[in-house]
Amino acid sequence: MSNVALKESQNPKAARFTESIIRVLRPLIRLMVGNITFQAFIGLAKQIYVEEAQRELKKEDPQARVTKSALALITGIDTRAISQLLNAKADDNQHDAQYLQLEAAVLADWGLKPEYRGAENQPVDLPVYGRGMTFQSLVTKTAGRNVTAQTVLDRLISSGNVELIDENTVRLISRIYFPLTGAKYETIDNGMHAASNLLRTVQHNLDNKDRPDKRLVQQQRWSMSIPREKYSAFKAVMTQMMRSQIDDTFKVIEDYEDEEDKNADNVTAGVGFYYFESLEDND
Repeated sequence: MSNVALKESQNPKAARFTESIIRVLRPLIRLMVGNITFQAFIGLAKQIYVEEAQRELKKEDPQARVTKSALALITGIDTRAISQLLNAKADDNQHDAQYLQLEAAVLADWGLKPEYRGAENQPVDLPVYGRGMTFQSLVTKTAGRNVTAQTVLDRLISSGNVELIDENTVRLISRIYFPLTGAKYETIDNGMHAASNLLRTVQHNLDNKDRPDKRLVQQQRWSMSIPREKYSAFKAVMTQMMRSQIDDTFKVIEDYEDEEDKNADNVTAGVGFYYFESLEDND
């Protein structure tokens, strides 16, 4: 099929939907790069995709049996992979840094595997390069041949997990590796909660598209014509306005919540505030 024919056959709505998905995924992936491997992300995505597909099919027909064929149709995942996902028990390792980052996996193997433990059951010092029991072979076994020992070594020295004790010997200081700490962790964690709540509202409104009385408020107001010389003043005014609204909202929440009865039939509800701007390409 020619490129012209392909373009003519493209559905404009499908193309716009794809662009919307990319718009959501790009900032999400930007946060994940360096904090979780692509393989770990795909594993989590597959598991969640199948779980949500099951939920969607059950919602369409609560009495019907959800078949692997139906799941394959709406997910695009091979039925064999679906079987593995359905039969797999909840794996606590998916919540460990060892599962999320190659650096953590290298440290875990070094710190936990018997062959890397010496006197008093402590991790042995390793020659950096060479065959046999070396840091280079450890990286190759754990992370594969596409990642060099020097690249991993530089990252782990920078993080304080290992140290060089001479020109060609490295020592394990701590096998606990997680790049998200302090304010960086808190910022991403809070942001993910806010993004999750917004997408839940979108899904709720989609489920109630024919029932306007059930839809939740989900609005944005923006301009593509703010002169750059007025940008700082605009940002300051908008920020102050939101802070005032946040304070007023918190007062309303305090008026309605019941802190005394923790066992009451309570619901979680609230609103979100965020300022956004686009100063770079591909935002």
